[in-house]
Amino acid sequence: MLTAEVDIAGELLILHPFRALYWPRMHWLVVSDLHLGKAAHFRKAGAALPEGHDEATLDRLDTLIEGFRPERLLILGDLFHSSHNNSWTHFSAWATQQTIALHLVPGNHDILADGRYAEAGLHVCADTLEEGPFVFGHEPQDHPGVYSIGGHIHPGVLLSGQGRQRLRMPCFWFGERLAILPAFGMSTGLHVIRPERTDRVYACTERAVLDVNGAFAGRATSQRTK
Repeated sequence: MLTAEVDIAGELLILHPFRALYWPRMHWLVVSDLHLGKAAHFRKAGAALPEGHDEATLDRLDTLIEGFRPERLLILGDLFHSSHNNSWTHFSAWATQQTIALHLVPGNHDILADGRYAEAGLHVCADTLEEGPFVFGHEPQDHPGVYSIGGHIHPGVLLSGQGRQRLRMPCFWFGERLAILPAFGMSTGLHVIRPERTDRVYACTERAVLDVNGAFAGRATSQRTK
């Protein structure tokens, strides 16, 4: 796996192809927008989605935890896609087996009863969590005096190649005052962005994080993921 390193607000951050961020000084692994239980939610509504995405998402978390050995996993919202279904049982069993601290900053999709999070051993934060030069939240918002890191919009870039080839790829998006992480879940959508000239953008393939500053050809969007 080919990771990338960025210096943000005087802190070294490591970007992983699995669309996760690792903060070495604090030993924090940070992800956003897992949307577990999405397939089961849509099946209840009569729309079939492929199964196995939740298992693949948790397998990726296992790989990251084994590789980085973090002291904390911080989830920046939209852990579970909607109301309670059987997929929560699988996640809760996974969570209670972990030996690291599990923290959740709730997102707009996190509507389960408080007891569900407690039974999984999750520490549920308020709307944001501030540590060092950063404030972590679900929806990207500017916070004076600190650098904001969020998720929510599932950012991606549209890259053009030879022969009119175009690839849509999830990305990390770092602006002057805030960053947006790609969605970690395996069954999430993608919204193409168009960063400013001063922004830094890193696209994710399955095995590498690529510096694509100046190479994107996307259009900005203000849509919010449903």
